[in-house]
Amino acid sequence: MTEGGDTAIRNDPRQAHRASLMLRRAKLVCQSGEYLCLIRDVSELGVGLGFMHDVPPEPRTLLQLANELTYPIERVWTGKRQAGFRFGAEVTLDEFLRENSQFESRPLRLQMSAPVRLGEGRDVYDARLLDLSCEGAKFTSSVELPEGKLVTFDLEGLPPQLGQVRWVEGKRHGLRFQQPVTTEELAACALHLQPFDQTRSRGFSQLLAKARAA
Repeated sequence: MTEGGDTAIRNDPRQAHRASLMLRRAKLVCQSGEYLCLIRDVSELGVGLGFMHDVPPEPRTLLQLANELTYPIERVWTGKRQAGFRFGAEVTLDEFLRENSQFESRPLRLQMSAPVRLGEGRDVYDARLLDLSCEGAKFTSSVELPEGKLVTFDLEGLPPQLGQVRWVEGKRHGLRFQQPVTTEELAACALHLQPFDQTRSRGFSQLLAKARAA
């Protein structure tokens, strides 16, 4: 649908309640994966999103905020690296704008699975990515790395990173990058690891059911 299809949303009498969010990060959860997006504006009826790559082609998807609040949405228009979506359920705009969370500083995380190579001096370890943010990553490794350890982090689609192990829970590790990756780098990595023509319907269906029940 073209951008003109957004007329009904933009001309809604409640448009005075529409608010600019100054490009707040969020993620679009699709059957092919999770993709970084920027919230441009929002109203009780819908939301405008910007992307660092082509708009994901699925017309019905899920929008998830950093606090994990999730909203079913349907695309009503598409432009160059931007799109407008209609909410699939009633939205409390104040709650959406506040984006309250029990984890006030939690960064937006994209859940992705991919092989990772970790380096510590001459030693190299294989690991598996669980999620990725601009600030760091979560991964599993058969080798338990101690907290505070500095390691190199090599993930396909992302420039090599140096990070510090911040926490360990069994095989799961939390890594904080010494220098955060950019929004553009994170978005490009997500698309590289999750092409639009692949699907992972099980996780998407579970999240969709959870969102509809909320």
